[in-house]
Parts: sequence; C-alpha cells; structure tokens
Amino acid sequence: MRSVRKISALALLVLGVSAVAPGGVPASAQPGAAKPATTPPVASKPRTVTLLTGDTVHLSTVDGQTAVNVVPGKGRERIPFITHSAGKDVRVIPADAVGLLNRGKLDERLFDISMLVKFGYDDTRATLPLIVQHGSAAPAGLAGARTTRKLSGASAVAESRADAVSFWNNVTSTGSGTERQLRAGLDKVWLDGLRQPTLDVSVPLTGAPEAWQAGWTGTGVKVGVIDTGIDQTHPDLADRVAAAENFTSDPDTLDRVGHGTHVASTIAGTAAASQGRYKGMAPGATLYSAKVCVEEGCPESAILAGMTWAAQQGVRVVNMSLGGPDSPETDPIEAAVADLTHHYGVLFVVAAGNSGEAGESTVNSPGSVTEALTVGAVTKTGWLASFSSRGPRASDAGIKPDITAPGVGILAARSSTSDLEPYYENPQYTSLNGTSMATPHVTGAAAILAQQHPDWSPEQIKSTLMAAAQPNAATGVYEQGAGFVNVSRAIQQTVTTSPVSVAFERTATAQQRTITYANSGSSALALAVSLDAKDADGAPAPAGLFSLSASSVTVPAGGTATVTVSVQAGADLPDRYFGGEVTAAGGGVQVQTPVALDIARSELTLKLVGPDGGAPTPEQGWVTILTDLDRQTILVFDNPAVTKHRIRPGRYLVQTYLLTGDPYLPHIASLMRPSLDLTTDQALTMDTRLAKPIAVSVPNPKATAVHQELGWTIRIEQPQIWGSNDPFGVLMGIPFDHLRTAQIGAGETAGFVSYVNGMWGQVRQGSLHNSPYVYRVYLYEPEKMMTGLTRKLGADDFATVNSQISADVAGVPVARTAVAHAPGNSPIYRDERNVPPSFSYDVPSTITEYYNQDKQAVWQSTSAQLRYTYYQSAWTSFQPGRTYNVKWANAVAGPVFPEPNFGQQFATRYWGDLIGGPGPLHGDGTGHMGFRHVRGGSVEVNLYRNGVKVGDANQAPWVWEVPAEPGDYRLAATFRSDPAFTLSTVVDAEWTFKSGHVGDGDLVKLPMTAIRYTPELNINNRAPANRLFAIPVSLDRQVGAAPGQTSALTVEASFDDGKTWRQLTVQRSGEQAVAWVHNPAGTGFVSLRAAATDTSGNTVKQTVIRAYRY
Repeated sequence: MRSVRKISALALLVLGVSAVAPGGVPASAQPGAAKPATTPPVASKPRTVTLLTGDTVHLSTVDGQTAVNVVPGKGRERIPFITHSAGKDVRVIPADAVGLLNRGKLDERLFDISMLVKFGYDDTRATLPLIVQHGSAAPAGLAGARTTRKLSGASAVAESRADAVSFWNNVTSTGSGTERQLRAGLDKVWLDGLRQPTLDVSVPLTGAPEAWQAGWTGTGVKVGVIDTGIDQTHPDLADRVAAAENFTSDPDTLDRVGHGTHVASTIAGTAAASQGRYKGMAPGATLYSAKVCVEEGCPESAILAGMTWAAQQGVRVVNMSLGGPDSPETDPIEAAVADLTHHYGVLFVVAAGNSGEAGESTVNSPGSVTEALTVGAVTKTGWLASFSSRGPRASDAGIKPDITAPGVGILAARSSTSDLEPYYENPQYTSLNGTSMATPHVTGAAAILAQQHPDWSPEQIKSTLMAAAQPNAATGVYEQGAGFVNVSRAIQQTVTTSPVSVAFERTATAQQRTITYANSGSSALALAVSLDAKDADGAPAPAGLFSLSASSVTVPAGGTATVTVSVQAGADLPDRYFGGEVTAAGGGVQVQTPVALDIARSELTLKLVGPDGGAPTPEQGWVTILTDLDRQTILVFDNPAVTKHRIRPGRYLVQTYLLTGDPYLPHIASLMRPSLDLTTDQALTMDTRLAKPIAVSVPNPKATAVHQELGWTIRIEQPQIWGSNDPFGVLMGIPFDHLRTAQIGAGETAGFVSYVNGMWGQVRQGSLHNSPYVYRVYLYEPEKMMTGLTRKLGADDFATVNSQISADVAGVPVARTAVAHAPGNSPIYRDERNVPPSFSYDVPSTITEYYNQDKQAVWQSTSAQLRYTYYQSAWTSFQPGRTYNVKWANAVAGPVFPEPNFGQQFATRYWGDLIGGPGPLHGDGTGHMGFRHVRGGSVEVNLYRNGVKVGDANQAPWVWEVPAEPGDYRLAATFRSDPAFTLSTVVDAEWTFKSGHVGDGDLVKLPMTAIRYTPELNINNRAPANRLFAIPVSLDRQVGAAPGQTSALTVEASFDDGKTWRQLTVQRSGEQAVAWVHNPAGTGFVSLRAAATDTSGNTVKQTVIRAYRY
C-alpha cells in the first residue's frame, strides 16, 4: 500500500481503451486527502488553438504532463516560439510578436493559451474575436477578418482561423526595419475576451422598506442592466423596461439564460407575481436592458457597446453582474467604466466575482476600477459567502470589494425562456447564488439615492452608500470593504469621506493618508474619531501600527474637515494583512472608512543590458518571464522600460529573452536565473554579454537539422510521480547557431535541468517521410542553466536502434517520436497528434535511428498510426556503440501491464472505495504500452461485486465507487476494433479478485495479471503455415501489486474466429510458458483464448480474435 497525493490529474485514463493521449491513475496523494468525485474527469482534452499570428498550438496531457506543440503558420516556418508552462498556465509567444508586446501594441492575453481555451477560443470556433483600437477613422481592408461592430475609437473584428496569417501580415509589417510595426492608423490589437455573468428576505435586510416608507422607491431613475437580457413578459417586470437592445449574436433581446431577468427584478421587480412578497430594491426605477451575454459568456466588444448605449440613454446607474480575471493592465472595459463615469455621470455597480475560494486578489475586472462600486456577497445572516472574491486589487493594495449585499439563496424573477429551475412555491421565481445576485441590491440602493438627490454625482452616491454601510467585525476589509449595504441609514447620511477607503502598500518607511469629511447637513457636527484594526485572523494589530492625527474633529455645515491616518510598518511586522475602520461618530451620525495595510511585496529591480552594454533600444525585442514556483503561475514582463516590479514574496524562476535581427529568423539570447528568492527586495541584472553560443553537430555531414530546441524543467515535487506537471520552458524553432545562453548568478538549483534537443535526418523535397536515418540528440546540464554548449558528436557517441515496425492498419504511415529527460525531472512531452517534426514511415518496414547517451539521461520512443494506434516504450538508456533490435506493433496485441511512468497506475483501489481499471488492452507482443482509438469500433467495461453489477461504461474514465466491505470482484472488458484493423479485432478480458476498503489517501494496485503472447512472426505478423508452432507466453503481474504465483494456465486456439476452440499443449515454468499449436495449411487467422489462476485465487481470462495470421 502506498500513500497517494491528490493531484489535478487524478483522472483514471485507461490505456488501451481511451481515445485521448495515454495516462493512468496518479500514484500518490497526501494521506487523508479529500475524496474525489465518484467519476473523476478524464485527463485534459486535446485542444488546438490558432494564434492571432496564424501559428497553431496543440495542447494536451501526456502521462500527466502538459504537452505543448507549436506548428508555424504557412510562410512562418522559420519563426521561433517561446513556450512556458506552469500548473494550468501556458503561454506561447511567437518571436515576431515580442517587439509589439514591448511597445504595448498587442494584448498579452492573445498568447495566453490557457485563457484562450477557457474562453472557448480554440479551433472549435472558426474565428478569433478581436478588438482593434484605432483613431476616429475605422481601418479599411483588414484582410483575413471581418468587422462585426463599430465601437468608440475601436472596431470589433472576427479573424478567420484559416486566414490568420494574412490578417497578421495585414495589420503588421516589418517596414524598412527589422521589427514588426502595427499598421499606420492602428493603436493596439486586443483580444475580445469573454466575461461571465457572475428577495423576500434579502431586500428587507438592506433597509429598503424604510426608504420606501420615506417615499424613495427609485421612481423616475433610469437604471441600465448590462446582462443576458430581460424577460419583459414577466409580471414583476411588466412596463419596467423602457428600452432594450441586443448586442449579441442572438436574433432578439429574449433572456434565454435567465441571469438578467433575475438581476433586473432584484433591482426593480414589482412583486406582481407574488402578491408583493418578492419586491425589488427600487420598484419605481425604469430599466434599460443591454443584452451583451449569451449562454457561453459575454464578449467584451458587446459589453463595451452595451455600456456606451446605456450611458447615452441617460441612465444614472448601471448594473454589471459580470466580470473576468483582472490584471495590472487597464483593459478596454476598465477604461470605459472610468471614461463613461466621468463623461456621462453614470455610476457602475459591478460584481466582485465568484472566485473567493481561490484566495486573495481575486476581485474581477471591471470591479477593480476605482470608479466602480464593487459588490461582494454575504449570506442572509451577514457572513461572507465563501465564493465572494477578495482583495486586494491586483495592481496595488487597493481595497475591493467596496461593499457587500445578500448573494446567497436569492429569490427573484425567472425568465420564461430560460432553463433555470423554478422555485417550488412559485414557478415564476428562481433561487440563485453569487455576487451577481448581491450587485443588484446595491444598484437598487443607488437608484433610491439618485431619486432622493437628482443632482448628485456618481462619487457622492458611492461615498454615501459606503459611509452608511455596516461592517461585520468578524470579516476583513479586503473581503467586505465598508460592510453591508444599509439603505435606511444611507437616505439619512449627511457625512461622507474622501477617499472612500485607504490602503497602504508595505514599505519600510512611515506613510500617511488624509481623510476628508464632508458634511451636507445644516449644522456643524462634532465627531469622535477612532481606528480599530485587526489582522486577517481577527487579532488586534500591533500597537502603534496605525495612528490618527486627531481623536475628534468638527465638520462645519456644508464644509469639510480632515484627519490624517499614519502607518508605520517595521521590518519585524508579521507578513499578513491588517485592516479595519476609521469610525467617526457624533450627533446621531456615524461614518466608517475602511483602512488596510497590504502584505509584504518584494520589489524586483530588473536591469536589462544589451549586447553593446547599453540599455534596451526600440529595435530590440525583450521579454522577461517569471515563473512563480510556489503558486505555479506565470508573469510576463513585456515592457523593457519598466524596471521595478512589486511581486508577491516567494521563489521565482526568471528568464529573459533578447531577440535581434531578422524577425523571421532572429538571433536570440536566453538568460536564466533558475531560482530567485524574493522574500526581500532584489536587484537582478540580465546582461546579454554573458551569453555564450550553442554549437552541436552529428557525424553525418549530409544530415539536415530538422528540429532544434532549448528548454528547461524544474522539479517542484519529490519524488517524481505521474501527473506532477512540473513547470517548463521551451524555445522552439531556432537553429542552434542563432542561439546564445547564460545562467545569471552562481550556484546550483536542485531539481532544475537545462537541455538542448535536436533531430537530424534526410530531407527530400521538403519531406521527412521514409528518411533512411534519424539522429536524436539530448544534452543536458543538471542544476544550472547551461552557459553556451559546444559538442561535436561522433559515431561512437550514438547507439544504433533498428526498429521493425508492423502495420496494424494497412496504408497508414507510422509516426515515430522520441523524448528524453534527465533523472528526477519530467520530460517535455509532445502530443502524438502533431509532433514538430515527426518522422513518418510507410509500414511494414525496418528503420534505423541513432540515439546519443548523455550522462544518466533516459529515452522513451513512440510509434503511432495517427488516429488508429499508439505504442510507447519504457524509459531506457543506451550504450554508445551498441546496436539494438526492437519490434513494434508485433502480434499479439492484447492486455499488458508495462512498467508505469513515474509511478503511474492502471488498475487500482484508491481513496477508500473507488476502483479503476483495467489497463492497456492493446499492448504489442514486445510489451509496449499501447491503445487503439475506438473510431468505428466499440468498448464496454463492466464491474461486478459478489455477482452483482456495480458499474459499467463505454468510455473513459473507467472508475466506480463501491461498498467499503470486502467483496469478490469481476472486472470484464471487451474491445471491438474499427473494421480497418485485421488483427486483434476483438479483445475480451476478465479478471477476478478480492478487494476491500483502503484508507483515505491510499492506493492499492489490484492483483491482476496480463497474459502476453510473443510468437516469432514475420514483419507482416504472419506465422508459417502447416507446421507445429511455438507461442511463448508471459504472465505479467501488474507492477507493484501484491505478489502472486501462477498455479494454473490453459491456452486454446481457434481457426474460425472463435466459433470452435482446441486446447493446446502448454509447457510452463513459473510465469513463463510455451503453448504449441499446429497452424493449418493455406492462409487464415489464429485466435487465442487463455485462462490463469494464481495461488491467491485471482483469475484472468483473455480472448483475442485473430491474434495473428498464417
């Protein structure tokens, strides 16, 4: 029994029956790890993403590791690519985009592969949506794209995937220089990203009924709802909507999602369908509906258009219960919030987001904008909702959200055209959770104040609502801002503050901020001022950390007064958030101002030095990528003019690239600091003069280098196990003679490896097909970045591998790939669908490959008939000068239990009461792990316990929850291959074993055996006819399972595809045996059936129809 660690790739991907890249059950998780879902997700589905530039990125998971392959667009074959991966974060940057990124002309998200996939912007979509920012005149003639919407100073365009290279060449050019420039008249190209839509009890909690009694219901106030549309037929919203516009691809303004209707009724619902019970916050308000969202999300161009339209209608308040990930950069929607607020006097009330469970700095954009009134969610008892996003703001220590409101179990109108579940008491309503539901409570409160004070600015409405809010003493200011919205106090509030909140970044010197109190009342107010601050756990802040310049202040009628807040953060201060409220009270008035001190942020001063010893110049392309090794995220610094960066303390890998010369084939200097401790401020000089050249050659002068790459990996977790998905970086498509490298700083970094990888072969008419030889080279430097490398490899540096490859499917070439890695580090995998480049061969054939052996490196090769079969070798090292002969796809194809990769498992009981299996059903006779794609075939797996079926499935993952008590199990699998296969057309296997509960976080390999046949066949998998024929048999126990010895074995043969069977003579010695069969005369197929029992009573039965031909 082994301890197992819960990892993101906990999917049980059973080899041999999967239609995706190979994988397995993870080998380990922390003891006591949380039990996963009954059916864990399959390993990441392969994705293809065509970039803005026309280059194609293939993203998948191979053996638990992220696999990233880049195929240049047509005419871009010489372009190198910078690829970095950490956790779920994957970036791919074409070399000719670096300069434009430097100058702020391209949106960084255009090369964030993970985000593009998250948005659904992979190649399942025919176009890539973009926003092209320009001057007053829209650009004409954007080849490869069509304009979908005119925006203020910009155009929304859809770039055709098929014509992406044309579009890229149209909007950019090299001009007379070497750096690409954006076409004249264009300012920037943005990704048209996708934002997401994020009362009988909740409305009274806010104090709205008291405002109604005072005559304030929002009557006459125009409120914009930027959402999924509004169901105007709902009784609660009849005659509430003055205008509705559709900015989506839908044909109308109907709310098919239901989100917008729910939000709208929380703002202004009349409760006509509930006899007054579910009334909105401001039932007298007039609504303006901008439909910008559909079921898939909310395109940013649609949001921009909807925001502008709403502002032009004269709305006073806009509800935006939507958002997306924030970044330090100001994106178009954030800019629009600020611009429209100042130009039209509109208050934007925005949802904070529902990512709170991910921790700090999760407030969404555009809620991060200073001008926005950003809303977090609490329960109806006032406790922070677990999902409510928290501050501080991503770009600084700013306090967000600003205020909270009820967002859990909110009952409001249900759109009749949506699929939302009706509320059981009244089907006209539905219950939803989210900051989306909290936001309209505050929007309605703002509408009430707008009615009460028609001349107030957005800032006055926002500051009044925050001044009147009620903080929860048990909740931090970065979670609640000013506190819970209180409308009954707000309509009487005469004192407000500016700014509405005060945040300090952590520095070594004292800091001060001034709070200005404004009194709109008719008499002066004497206010006692106090400050109550706590840490994130609720413990009092250290004495003297915060101080006030005065304990009281008098604010004249219609005038202002000030108080200064000071903070002194010494070096010995604990690294945690501190915050609280400055409270001013007196004369029946009270006002709170949130105050916070951010956690420590380290300052990285980055000095970039060019080849001439000078600072970066405009014609150079620089990009620095920081990999956060603690949190496994990526930061991209693409503006070389910015030298100081405030960063969360931790351990980082820093890599700087300098690109010079021809953008289609640049010279690149790669500088690396494998590990930088940023627990304190650091200065780092990346000096390209330290870089040394890379020079690697093979003994055949006629061989052409067809693939060269520089890369690194770093081991984050020990020991090395399947699914750990360690960070890596790769520079692909760059000839070694255009590359220089250097480690910055001395010392070694445990777990780090830098390497160069190359392939050489014969290229004829631009093709690698049927190359008579392949040289595969992997050279590595452990624990440091190589500073240059010169290796002239001779013939005695290589092992010769002759591979005899049979054909599973006639007429389909075999693609041969190989990957190497240093001991203790993950390989950088390639996807079997598209490995740049792949050597392909007509089969059956015998091919010759040469592998170098550097130190303790190990190699793994694969052989695949694309979309039909996939075989993978075990990891092995080679002896230079030696010749190896290996067979691939040799019969009999059937179940195997190969040596697992990095502790990968196939048939297990784990996390208490989950059983998964069986394992690869189509390994070859050599024992290579393999699988077949189902295509036109079928697969069925059934699990029985004590004779009763407990689970079945016809696709991966094959995993079932079973009772905890011990039982007798039978696991049966039948795979019927696509008609294109002529051998192993049906593989049927059945195992019996006993199993009982295992501890949470533990994993036990099931005592299962595979019966593997290795007859001596020719390259066509044909045996001699009309003669006695030996079939060697191996009884392969699953590696790591409880030991067992075979006690009985029978083997049968059929010559009529299993209609009749003959028992064969078997000679057995331990776990090896030979079965003797007399192959008939003529031609035909032999099917095999075998059964075995071990000394513990576990059994296996296997049937392979058409095992081999004669």
